[in-house]
Amino acid sequence: MSLSGYAELHCLSAFSFQRGASIAKELFHRAAHVGYEALAITDECSLAGIVRAHEAAQEMGVRLIIGSEFQLHDGPKVVLLVVDHDGYTALCRLITVARRAAEKGSYRLTRADVRDVPDGLLALWVPAKEPDAEHGRWLSAVFPQRCWLAIELHRGIDDEGRCRRLRALAETLGLRAVAAGDVHYHVRQRRALHDVMTAIRHRTTVARAGAFRFPNAERHLRSRRALSAIYPADLLDETRRIAERCQFSLKELRYTYPRELVPDGHTPTTWLRHLTEEGARWRWPDGPSEKARTLIEKELALIADLNYESYFLTVHDIVRFARRQGILCQGRGSAANSAVCFALGVTEIAPDLIGMLFERFISKERNEPPDIDIDFEHERREEVLQYVFNRYGRDRAALTCVATSYRGRSAVRDVAKALGLAADQVGALASILDAWSVETPADALLREAGFDPDAPIIRRVTAMTAELTRLRVGRDSCKKQPKAN
Repeated sequence: MSLSGYAELHCLSAFSFQRGASIAKELFHRAAHVGYEALAITDECSLAGIVRAHEAAQEMGVRLIIGSEFQLHDGPKVVLLVVDHDGYTALCRLITVARRAAEKGSYRLTRADVRDVPDGLLALWVPAKEPDAEHGRWLSAVFPQRCWLAIELHRGIDDEGRCRRLRALAETLGLRAVAAGDVHYHVRQRRALHDVMTAIRHRTTVARAGAFRFPNAERHLRSRRALSAIYPADLLDETRRIAERCQFSLKELRYTYPRELVPDGHTPTTWLRHLTEEGARWRWPDGPSEKARTLIEKELALIADLNYESYFLTVHDIVRFARRQGILCQGRGSAANSAVCFALGVTEIAPDLIGMLFERFISKERNEPPDIDIDFEHERREEVLQYVFNRYGRDRAALTCVATSYRGRSAVRDVAKALGLAADQVGALASILDAWSVETPADALLREAGFDPDAPIIRRVTAMTAELTRLRVGRDSCKKQPKAN
């Protein structure tokens, strides 16, 4: 049997918090195993996991398509896929707009926000159980010649009928149809964890989750043989044609530094040298030693060769503001190896006196930008943040965040609740582990707390806890749903 090629265009990772139940490495390993040509990571209103997806794609040799899923506040559910750099920029802008329009952990994207998107974004319309043809007409107008109707079949009771009806609707609206999977985990065995995560998200138990749970385990990365048994060949072939259009890679990204850093008459190279020489006279009033001068010249040459001057100027600008305002600050980490950082006032240790190795900080062989960590006194840190926003503009500066990971205690507590254990049992299980543990409760500790480690419910709790902590993301990182009745 000749199998059609396939590219999955709708897949969530664990960065769709408490929805996706597999990490990028698992997803791309599975995609390579079943012979996919490409895999789109389309986390809901987020690109948080896209770097890990890029790394996993490079490792497994499966091409990454960058995208995101949105449920429009006043419209359809849509998956947007990136074709080129302009499309990536537009997708980032849409995510920013949507996140800023809602409470933390939520988003709000409207039809008005999606107007005037560039040709570098493709749209997949994911129709509801009862499709609204008006949604399709609107999307085809906003994304002319680059909108598809996604047909997602999961072995329901009338897959053939639904496929037939959706294809007819697509033809009526002048849209092309394409197969998609609405993937939430890499293998069907991960469905049990997804059920637990669903119960946690809806603040209920697995037994009571009802319609919140998927009816089967079909939302995994299915084999091409299984897909060929479900979808007509032309719908599978269309996935490959879409994938061929999506050639953007994160390797194309280059940071553009603020123009404000360099005064008229200077380039970043000449201005960094000017500031370094000025700082050297301050740091070494009697002139730098021969060793210090050698280090400075070596570093400036390497910084210029790698085009990192603007990064050093940015850090210097922020540190200079803090020092002028009397705000305590201190550079740390591998930047302490740099004579240039010392001359600029970023660090307080003279590398020529302690014999540190600059290559620990910047190396042409590593081919990665430097990382200068600066600590500011916490009582006045907000002044520094406001300076950055005011100097460079709020449209050009942003705060970054981290995803809070599950630890053993928090994971076992949430899992035990989701699996229906009584409150006193939940508390007893959680008390076995400390707040920072990433381990599951050991059998001896379970027995000591009065639990039988071989009891089916306890085995299930410990197994689900282990899987949840391995995801490394997802605890309290999204706004929880109202408690289900």
